[in-house]
Amino acid sequence: MKKISIIALTFLLLVSYSVFANGEAETENQTIIFADVSWDSVQVHNRIAAFIIENGLDGYTADYMPGDTLPILNGLMQGDIDVDMESWHSNFPEVYRKGIESGTIVDLGQNMPDAPQGWWVPRYLVEGPDAAAPDLKSVADLPKYAHLFTDPEDKSKGLIYGGVAGWSQMKISEKIFDDNNLGETFNLGVTGSGSTLAGTMVGAYKKSEPWVGYYWAPTAILGRLDMVRLEGSEFDTALVNILVNESMMEKAPDVVEILKAYNTSVDDNNEFLSIMDENGWSTQETAIWFLENKEDVWTSWVSFDVEQRVKTALEAL
Repeated sequence: MKKISIIALTFLLLVSYSVFANGEAETENQTIIFADVSWDSVQVHNRIAAFIIENGLDGYTADYMPGDTLPILNGLMQGDIDVDMESWHSNFPEVYRKGIESGTIVDLGQNMPDAPQGWWVPRYLVEGPDAAAPDLKSVADLPKYAHLFTDPEDKSKGLIYGGVAGWSQMKISEKIFDDNNLGETFNLGVTGSGSTLAGTMVGAYKKSEPWVGYYWAPTAILGRLDMVRLEGSEFDTALVNILVNESMMEKAPDVVEILKAYNTSVDDNNEFLSIMDENGWSTQETAIWFLENKEDVWTSWVSFDVEQRVKTALEAL
């Protein structure tokens, strides 16, 4: 009897372990990989979405993969990355088209529908009683004001900051420059990095000096500085969509439904980026600020049940 009891007990322990192990496997969280491209706004969006899916849904953990735009798009097509919250794919139409046509990428729609790129000038330069260039409305007006934008290395011409070396937008800046015959009165400047480009704008703005050049929104700088985009410099409104790998449609349909509804404005983005910059916050802290202060925005993306669970998680912080 003792032998039978020991055998029975062993069998029960093995069955219990098997059930427990299977239960663990069944409840193990699925990791969703977000594309952590180098600019702040997409990293904040990643963490907003991650907080919602980790706390509002069951069975998900978020992780982040850093990278530049083209490697990120390729990683998305290959399935190494699940979600790109800010595709800006109109700057890389060929790669985007390849992913869509092959079916490896699914476009869930716009994150923000009104993301402008172009050439900007400070508002104080073109508006108000002390405006030095009150008739500067478009790129075509620039030649008569070239003397205001003197190139420090070539004082016979003005200087337009066309963008950043290696960025795809430089081709568009070069086309605008050539189409308007600006080479007779201006040089087209190219900076080595986005931070250097931003520094030229901020430096001029602090001194109330003239500045003209490429920039884009949403950014913390355009959230802080009052700039005006010149007519004729529009790069077409950028398509800033949310893309996912095709596998997400089956493995995480509830996440996909939230991402389909996810939508913000440039004003939303400029605001949180400006606040982030002013306070020296991390992208995670900024995401929490957004969730706590922009309920009217994010609650429209989710069900009532998910909304309540997210709010409970926020209260527990």
